[in-house]
Amino acid sequence: MRKRLVIGVLAAVVALLAGVVVATVAPKSPQAPKGSPAVGFTAWTWNVSGHRINGGATDNGLVEAAVKSIRKPGSAVDFASFNEICYGQYRRIRAELAGWNPDNTNYARFQEAVPADSTDLSGAPICRGEAFGKAVFSRHALGDAEYRTFEQESGIFYRSGDGVRHPVRNGVLCVPTADRPAMKFCSVHIGPISTRAKPYGYRQLIELDTLLDGFARAGETYMVAGDFNARQYYRRLDRFYDKDVVLPGRPDDEPNRGAHRELDDTDPVCAGYGEWTADGRSADGAAGREQDCGAKPKIDMIFVRTDRLASRDYSADAEPVPDCRKVRNGRTVPGSVVPCSDHRAVVGRATLLVDPPAAE
Repeated sequence: MRKRLVIGVLAAVVALLAGVVVATVAPKSPQAPKGSPAVGFTAWTWNVSGHRINGGATDNGLVEAAVKSIRKPGSAVDFASFNEICYGQYRRIRAELAGWNPDNTNYARFQEAVPADSTDLSGAPICRGEAFGKAVFSRHALGDAEYRTFEQESGIFYRSGDGVRHPVRNGVLCVPTADRPAMKFCSVHIGPISTRAKPYGYRQLIELDTLLDGFARAGETYMVAGDFNARQYYRRLDRFYDKDVVLPGRPDDEPNRGAHRELDDTDPVCAGYGEWTADGRSADGAAGREQDCGAKPKIDMIFVRTDRLASRDYSADAEPVPDCRKVRNGRTVPGSVVPCSDHRAVVGRATLLVDPPAAE
């Protein structure tokens, strides 16, 4: 049955509340005013699996691997996004990046998804008793952060210190730069469960899309990076990808309807997709499929608004997963070698039109 076309934000709200699958057309954002400067930015994002694989450790090589990747000569990273990071790991990385830009002391933000002193449902401590969530780091001084927790729960649970069961609350963390308040960098983590019976990830994507449309209508420029827990050809990402992006394996009568380009969608080998980012079985429980370039899924992405691109000369790369030492029963095992994460870090570059600060 052909889906009914509904235009506007009201459609997104109805879908969120009722769980009805509808199609939307991305609203047009105001064009950048003449004279808006073109500014180059590089974004970096990595789901580090700070608790599940690294057990909250700060002494197993994870911190050093992340900092080395961010500060790699030639990368010139402006913004860094971390998913699934423990607060202790965030604290160590914040200290290691203190000299990233010596003139910038306002460069880090953390958003909690699970509070300190929590356990998983088996009773095992999460992050060695510290908070669990996402983080943003910036080479530029940051303005006031906007912490948005999705209304839609993730379908994953933890127990607080008093033994009460709670849903893990996914969300998005957006921060403007202090010198260019119309430029925002956002870190997002979409929940992994999204089926017809439990469309949690789908509904969170609607919330994210609605938020980003609001930024665009306000004349703001943004980069949004993180773990979207969806492959490029999944229908729930149609609302993000620009209609001009051709996704291999998709029928011609199922075009995208979004307003974004993903910075690796021009990869010469994996055109339309970009390089794989999730090793083994992705969070949706499915192994690599024929449609996946490299037979492994890409679910970590960096999106920018198409009409804010100063040129189509953008790109991204997925980096090899570095080695860490294994963590067993809360202790780092000397001499052991394991992958630091089941995700690859992604670094993307784009030149964007950013409105200048309003004259005082």
